[in-house]
Amino acid sequence: MTVGHLHLAFAGGTALVTGGRSGIGASTVDLLAESGLSVIALDVSPEDAVAHRPAVRHAVADVTDEAAVTTALTDLLGESPLDYVVNSAGIHRQAGLESLSAADWRQVLDVNLVGAALTTKAALPWLRRSAGAAVVNVTSLEASRVVALINPEPVAHYAASKAGLEMLTASMARDLGRYGIRANSVAPGFIQTPMARANHAGVAALPEQAAARVPMGRYGDPAEVASAIAFLLSEGASYITGASLLIDGGFSTT
Repeated sequence: MTVGHLHLAFAGGTALVTGGRSGIGASTVDLLAESGLSVIALDVSPEDAVAHRPAVRHAVADVTDEAAVTTALTDLLGESPLDYVVNSAGIHRQAGLESLSAADWRQVLDVNLVGAALTTKAALPWLRRSAGAAVVNVTSLEASRVVALINPEPVAHYAASKAGLEMLTASMARDLGRYGIRANSVAPGFIQTPMARANHAGVAALPEQAAARVPMGRYGDPAEVASAIAFLLSEGASYITGASLLIDGGFSTT
């Protein structure tokens, strides 16, 4: 199945996408650039792994390092406004509760949850200069549902980090609304990303035990998530804030 992006026209502006060099983040960078935005793709991976795109500027920073994110934004934006932030950076390690160390918990929570908070905080001075800023956080189906199908053990630290990110989104919506900044989240299910392939033994098709629970019967494409993110950033969602959009092919109905 070939999946294309939903094309939304933005009247200019600048977006920051974390985790912008892989998976959902990379697809979101592509779509927003195609839609007329100037995009900053921020990641910890080196820039030379990515094809050059004129509308995209690259920054190397760790989202858990607020000072590094601030420096990157200062260098790239100066006094110009930032209109959109997409917190897509995330990590996952398949392990059951008994196997998880304190270091495992801290690493996943720091990147997936604290990183989104620090990145948004760092971006706030630039977001406040925008006339209609918006933030979208990438959470997960696992934020609200225990999943133990392909692997027999739920991934407690990952699920907890994404559940926390859902509540952080609600808190952002309440707190940042006074500045005219909206905050929403998307909660993807089984999406065909490098991280998912690594967790699912590298298979191209959705494993049988998961496919039986997904009415659509397939992995989602990162472009399908990127389209939802773009909608929530756009003027078409101008009265939506504090919402979470589930993108799981119907898994949650089973």
